[in-house]
Amino acid sequence: MNEETATYRRALRATIIAIAALAIAAVPVGLQVAGGGGVLAAEAGVAVAALSGITTQVAMLVDHRQAPHMLAAYIGGSWLLKMLIIVVALVALGSIEGFHRGLLAGFALAGVFATLAIDMWAMRAGRIPYVDPSSDDG
Repeated sequence: MNEETATYRRALRATIIAIAALAIAAVPVGLQVAGGGGVLAAEAGVAVAALSGITTQVAMLVDHRQAPHMLAAYIGGSWLLKMLIIVVALVALGSIEGFHRGLLAGFALAGVFATLAIDMWAMRAGRIPYVDPSSDDG
């Protein structure tokens, strides 16, 4: 396993741990704020954050060895797919009477910011070269 693969795996593992911790925290917060419906809204927010963070990391882990234009296509395609799923989910959840939108938004934002922070940490900590030293252009 090369350093790039190790970096993407580290980021994915840390994201899964952070999302699991957020899902655990969502239960008492949701109960305290709005009862059972609050738990549902908070966990839906965690699910949105998980979808947002994990799909890109999985796409990077699986496809980082592809040619740059193919990697860009995979990342762009995964982004489009998750945005479509999130929009459909938010429209469907928004039509439910009594659904606590504040908990959904709060946990979704907390999770997205956590996954972005993990991405930044993993990329800064990873020892991935910007160029391939084995290539010879001369």
